[in-house]
Amino acid sequence: MRMLKLVRLAAALAALGWIAFIAADLRPFTGIDPDASPAEMADELDGVLDRAMRRYSIAGVAAGALRDGEVIWSARRGAARADGTPVTGQTAFNLGSVSKPVTVWAVLTLARDGRIDLDAPVQSYLTRFTLPESEFDASGVTVRRLLQHVGGINIHGYGGYSPEEDQPADIVELSQTYEPLQLVREPGRASSYSGGGYVLLQMMIEDVSGQGFDAYVREQVFTPLGMEHSGFIEADLPTRSAAFNYYRREIEDLRDVALAAAGVYMSGDDMEAFLRAHLGGGGVLPLSWLDQAFLPSEGTPNIGMSYTRLETPGGLLIGHGGNNSSWNAQIYIRPETGDGFYFMTNATSGAQLDFDLSCTWLSAVRERPVEQVCDEAFELTHQISLGAGLVGVLAVLVGYWLFAGLAAGRRRLCVLPKGRGPLRLIGRMVLFVLTLVLTLGCAWFFYTNSVMWRTQVIFIDEIPVDEFERLLPAVLALLTGLALSLWSSPGDRAKSSAELSRQD
Repeated sequence: MRMLKLVRLAAALAALGWIAFIAADLRPFTGIDPDASPAEMADELDGVLDRAMRRYSIAGVAAGALRDGEVIWSARRGAARADGTPVTGQTAFNLGSVSKPVTVWAVLTLARDGRIDLDAPVQSYLTRFTLPESEFDASGVTVRRLLQHVGGINIHGYGGYSPEEDQPADIVELSQTYEPLQLVREPGRASSYSGGGYVLLQMMIEDVSGQGFDAYVREQVFTPLGMEHSGFIEADLPTRSAAFNYYRREIEDLRDVALAAAGVYMSGDDMEAFLRAHLGGGGVLPLSWLDQAFLPSEGTPNIGMSYTRLETPGGLLIGHGGNNSSWNAQIYIRPETGDGFYFMTNATSGAQLDFDLSCTWLSAVRERPVEQVCDEAFELTHQISLGAGLVGVLAVLVGYWLFAGLAAGRRRLCVLPKGRGPLRLIGRMVLFVLTLVLTLGCAWFFYTNSVMWRTQVIFIDEIPVDEFERLLPAVLALLTGLALSLWSSPGDRAKSSAELSRQD
């Protein structure tokens, strides 16, 4: 049975080839020796970034690292516009939730000037909005608790608005229409990340200062720090980057009304100035006020005023991440040693840099192997790769069953399938339709702009794109093989192996 042997050989080679491909393509995690020189660290980060931009189809990036308060690595890569305009130090990227540390600084300037008390109820400063009545005491919703995400306010985050959508006129209308702001848990009891709480802080800044949020932050934070290419109003930022999808095509940007929560745009050069300001206040905040931003919250020692807190051998490491549709960013700073890191991207898949580039830098700062520093990312990416390998092998086995059956005469493909009895045929056709719908649904979901790659999507920002690119074709191959197997009809079981041998 020469044909059957060829089918078996092809199946074995396909399975082995797929396993070898997956094993060779495992995501590399690169660490840096804590004692590496600035030049060595810069070279390593350069290599990781260049490889990641190619591998994950990232259009444009600004990134950098600090040591002892000085910039030792500053990368500007890729395109800011579809016409090829390059990313420069002045190119402004949206930073998503990295807007919250900027809001923290703005609130602390009001406290610095004695215009607010951090431990006073935020409602005492609001003139345009009143929190709805609740079973919980609104007087416990203090400014400090909102900054630390323990204010008890709902709404984790806000979505942006496209130009075609009806947009709230201002932050107050947003608070009443997107999802009404409410006090949903006991203030100060437990940590619960809340973009809604930062919307309240935005209203407070505007009400107390009498200025628009963007104007106040520019005057009190950006201008004193020399940050000339940062702001919250897109029209005022001529160097702002466009947004790109996974295929490096320029796509429609979304407008954020919740500026304090996710609306800031900042350039790479300005980000370096902002990170350096964390080391001593930058002439904007006295250390007595700045230090309060890094203290642990009432709800958890791992969060300060929105900053994450992580103890390392060299001292407290604070950070914050953010993503808005196609925008992704991450910052870290260790005030005691002057070590810092950031990246910002304009691409849907830019969040992959948090698996690769951030982990590389963190391995040096935390003085641990990269697999331990980013153990969750390491395990997740390798588990998905393992899943892709297993699904691919299953697809090969299904294909082998079908083609071996065809070669041996036990199965045949007909325009109209046949079965051994009407009930078995009907059952098989029901399964075929379900499998076919699932196959087409997966292809539509993952390989069109309808869902996974559309402008507004956040889902893709949270998953390891590269590993899913290996898993998805394996899933589709398996489903396609199952559909064809269900459509195939039983062959002539009367054929003996002797007859088959004679045919060969």
